[in-house]
Amino acid sequence: MTKNNMFTSSALVSAAIAVSGVATAGDEIAPAPAALAPSNNGSWCDGFKTVGKFYSNDNDPFIQELKFFGRLQWQAAHINGDDVNGDSFSDTIDDYRRMRFGAQIKFLNSFKLKGNLNLVDEDAKDGGGREFGYQNWDQLKLSYSKKDVAGFDEVSLTYGRHKVKVGHESHTSSKKIKTVERSPLSNKIYDGRWTGFSLGLERGSWEGTLGYFSQDESEALGSISKGSAFYLSSQHEVGDGSLIFDVFYNVDGSEEEPDAELANYHWVASLAYERQIANWNLMLNAVYGDNGDSDYQSKTSREGNFYGLVIMPSTYLIEDKLEFAARYTYMASEEDEGIRTNSRYFRAKAHGGDVNSGRGDSYHSIYAGLNWYLCGQNSKIMVGAEYETLDTPKGDADATTLWTAYRMYF
Repeated sequence: MTKNNMFTSSALVSAAIAVSGVATAGDEIAPAPAALAPSNNGSWCDGFKTVGKFYSNDNDPFIQELKFFGRLQWQAAHINGDDVNGDSFSDTIDDYRRMRFGAQIKFLNSFKLKGNLNLVDEDAKDGGGREFGYQNWDQLKLSYSKKDVAGFDEVSLTYGRHKVKVGHESHTSSKKIKTVERSPLSNKIYDGRWTGFSLGLERGSWEGTLGYFSQDESEALGSISKGSAFYLSSQHEVGDGSLIFDVFYNVDGSEEEPDAELANYHWVASLAYERQIANWNLMLNAVYGDNGDSDYQSKTSREGNFYGLVIMPSTYLIEDKLEFAARYTYMASEEDEGIRTNSRYFRAKAHGGDVNSGRGDSYHSIYAGLNWYLCGQNSKIMVGAEYETLDTPKGDADATTLWTAYRMYF
């Protein structure tokens, strides 16, 4: 989608709001009651929740809501470790992790159009620079929803560029994750933005999603006919906790579809459980999958099955203000290079260490950090430390990373 298309879309949205602001009264045209933006009562924190709410009127038959939203995530890290040759490496890297802006419009009482843009291209971890401005779409999708359908409380059908949630950490937005970075196990099974259809179902405490997606790599909407993948997710309250089961299955491999962005693995299944125990929150996530054969991987050392486990406890030291979070991650594979670490910052090119591009067959990490909530999740400071160790065909590598980060969204 071109930038001209984006400006055209904005103009259409503005025109739609103008049309929706009038209603017929006999032969006369009378303006609908104005929907005032909510007041922040002079509170800096409340401003995060109100600044983007441009229009809201449930009685308007055309446009029920228009709001804008955005997020800014900056972080700095110091990494120090030993590479596969036993040589030491270290570096300090700061980058803009995410910068996004978007809008959502609800109209005709059943439709919702949502889109947001990535506005920074950051390459500090690989020794490059950064570029601000339009990069690509993060999400771009149109949904139709209805309540009380076929025994379900709500049914929704969505088409567009999705952020598909696989694994517990992906079910939590980056606005609200408790660690500076998601685990490498999470990032292995949850990556990319995919064009396709999803069917959402809700009944009582159960939520489910069925999806069909293409494998066309694009900065906006991809071709639905290029490659295919299927998705299933089920979330249900069990006892005092929540159980999440996800499955993602790629039909076509990367060699058959050269432009595919889904074929990082053939299939994966994830089972996660989260519950409150006294003052602690505990999350457990087990993962098992198949990297696929030569249709999916460029080397036989990256084929075969992989598996892993994430354990994440957290608790408030000061209620709603200061939170402690820890995480243990384990992942392994049948082949020598069947798993991979995060690009931030273990395998970053900037530090110059040889870590076999982060590929190996056994990985452990321990993370501990504090989250200081300035304005709840809307504005917070995060600090953390993580120790990682990776077994590779060339030898073992390990590193310790110290993080500080600021997260903001409205």
